Amino acid sequence: MRALDACDLCRLSFGGNMDKPPPVSGGRLTITSAYRVPIDSGVFGSHRVLIRVSLRFRLLLMAAVVLPGIGGCIWAKDDPKKVDLGVEVGDGRLADSAAFRDTIGAITYYDGLGPMPVEGYGLVVGLGENGSKDCPQRVYAGLVQEMYKNRHATSHVVGEKQISPEELISDIGTAVVIVQAQIPSAATKGSRLEVSVTAYPGTQTKSLRGGLLLATDLRVVRAGARQQAIHGNVLARALGPIFQNPFLEDESSSRTHELSGTILGGATVVRDRPTRLILTQPSYAWAKRVRDRINLRFPAQLPTADATSPSLIDLRVPQEYRGDEAHFLHLVQCLYLSHDPQFQATRARMLAEELARPNTPHGRIAACFEGLGQSALAVLNELYPSPKAHVSFFAAAAGLRLGDHVAGDILAVHAQDPASPFRYQAIRALGEAKGIGGAGVALRGLLTDEDPRVQVAAYEQLVKRGDPVVSTTTVGTSNFVLDRVSLSGERFVYVRRSDEQRIALFGEGLRCRPPIMYRSPDGALTLTAQEGAENITVLRCVPQSGSVSPPIPVSFDLRELVELMGNDAGVDLEGKVVGLGIGYEAVVRALHHLCTDQTANARFVLEQPNAAELFGPVAPTGRPESEL
Repeated sequence: MRALDACDLCRLSFGGNMDKPPPVSGGRLTITSAYRVPIDSGVFGSHRVLIRVSLRFRLLLMAAVVLPGIGGCIWAKDDPKKVDLGVEVGDGRLADSAAFRDTIGAITYYDGLGPMPVEGYGLVVGLGENGSKDCPQRVYAGLVQEMYKNRHATSHVVGEKQISPEELISDIGTAVVIVQAQIPSAATKGSRLEVSVTAYPGTQTKSLRGGLLLATDLRVVRAGARQQAIHGNVLARALGPIFQNPFLEDESSSRTHELSGTILGGATVVRDRPTRLILTQPSYAWAKRVRDRINLRFPAQLPTADATSPSLIDLRVPQEYRGDEAHFLHLVQCLYLSHDPQFQATRARMLAEELARPNTPHGRIAACFEGLGQSALAVLNELYPSPKAHVSFFAAAAGLRLGDHVAGDILAVHAQDPASPFRYQAIRALGEAKGIGGAGVALRGLLTDEDPRVQVAAYEQLVKRGDPVVSTTTVGTSNFVLDRVSLSGERFVYVRRSDEQRIALFGEGLRCRPPIMYRSPDGALTLTAQEGAENITVLRCVPQSGSVSPPIPVSFDLRELVELMGNDAGVDLEGKVVGLGIGYEAVVRALHHLCTDQTANARFVLEQPNAAELFGPVAPTGRPESEL
């Protein structure tokens, strides 16, 4: 049977739970901080974060970012994997804080905050001669069965060809792979996950570049079960094009790199991940009291909390917090067990006094204010104009969550102030504000800021809000999203490397200019233009078959070029080519070349974790360097 080549496919598109902590004096302990970061994916380098919560509630964060072979400005959006449950670096003792005493967090801790690894065996197609006919017998039967079950999700890949799973597995253009992801704590149905894909060890697969993973079910991995079929409930499902680092220059690591890749946002959680609170000292009376307090604060058709034993309270994430599960977990532990008005009024004043001090858990205090509800707004309004930046910011952050428009104005001041150590946190808070019209106005104003980091941070939040200032187009059936941001001073191209395949063009008049000469490393794409030419000439080649398209003209407009490259291969009714079926990875590589070669009048900006988001507020150091 003929190997499936690129033409056949051009129409496509945290292990286990955290250990139970030991009790501390008085039988009280709360786990109040955890961070999620992507596993080492090999895409644009990697970053790893190590988190530990000590008995004194100190946080240690170590991160390393490796971005080999990239030129141009490298800045980024907020880290979406961050889970901030309120513990901060500092010398304050949480147990002595008014933000800890009498809260749910003082008598409970979370079970299952760690990431849950899930895994499955899948099939990557579209590899030409780089695949393998090998399939270990121990996974063959399960893989065939799964492919028949998920056939509805993969039929579009093979078009009208009736190719059985058995034929696909035995084709040289396919490869059996191990698919892995990590489901974060309290993840809800529909959440998107990063996926890592690796060629099954011992097979003859040469490369996964340009391949597409067919629908693959992911289940919890049992210890010692790697060499056999994976059984159990399906928790997530993965599908999508393989993305590899297009800038890797180190030949010594090329073999490993070619056999692995990532699917950005390529898995979908298919069922809610259970989360529960555990009482440090079992008592059904206290379990009932905790349950009732949570349900009072988060009323829902289905109870948010359910006391299933004297030790356990099961939690269900309310609809309004889906997508913001980390904040919900934080807020639950910051609820006071008493909702007596007099108690709450007194505690609000205590929180205000404590917030003014430097070495207190400011983030947790803000969450406690939010937990108190509308009754806390009178005290918060007194704190907004404080000359102390941390008091003003955390009070406004709590007020904004409670729907106070004045708080939005205060946060807008922090977001616009280059000297504010909370600038990026304020931008993020404005993006998450609901029902606050001024938040969008403030964020749009930041698109003209002189700092590209601020522009990108504002853009990311405007995308979350669905703001019309960002013009969005889906390129290809399932290739990538292309955004245009016209309210921008400096022209640059921003490329995502996590969560989803997304490119943003900042500024007006982004164009290429002759002379142009670019040929992709695999020979699949060639762009040329001589001095004085009226158009760019594009050639599309299928390396597996050697077939080459006729010359295709496209204007110098960068948006039109990106859309031509990324759209599904095809022509319109007039015979004009409207798409070449070039994958996201190859489009990113071409854009990087055009920008760094100064063929395009824009800089290349690659997403990178923002230090201000990973490490918290940092003192301003003036305008950042624009090059690595």
